[in-house]
Amino acid sequence: VQVSVNATPLTIERGDNKTSHKPLYLKHVCQPGRNTIQITVTACCCSHLFVLQLVHRPSVRSVLQGLIKKRLLPAEHCITKIKRNFSSGTIPGTPGPNGEDGVEQTAIKVSLKCPITFRRIQLPARGHDCRHIQCFDLESYLQLNCERGTWRCPVCNKTALLEGLEVDQYMLGILIYIQK
Repeated sequence: VQVSVNATPLTIERGDNKTSHKPLYLKHVCQPGRNTIQITVTACCCSHLFVLQLVHRPSVRSVLQGLIKKRLLPAEHCITKIKRNFSSGTIPGTPGPNGEDGVEQTAIKVSLKCPITFRRIQLPARGHDCRHIQCFDLESYLQLNCERGTWRCPVCNKTALLEGLEVDQYMLGILIYIQK
């Protein structure tokens, strides 16, 4: 299968299963007005399915504002989550639930730098399924994923999809307090 847009040939990458092709992003070769897409198939085209989708991608800013409205985790919930991590021994580097090594952790350091940009976090967030306290900067995470689209937590590597992201109001309060 070969595809060209406005006489510009495009490279089609194979999907993970090697039997399908990854979607093509055509914006960089399109122009205002009329555009021509040419699809060339060497074998019988009956064995292929072609789909053209016009997709509206909202800006990172509008997605960010939507998440702030819908996924703001109150400070009390964040504190409860932190306490639960301490009591269950699920903080990395701590003893298991049976306290095998007899050491109890009563404090943990949390960086205020984003693990993506290594700059101060502006809007602290993490995935709903993440068990760690460490946050990342939500805007940086959205920008990164609008480019590569893997949606994995930069702290624990668990899937952290858009609809599962939470803004941590407790950490936000700390960040606002130390900026004063």
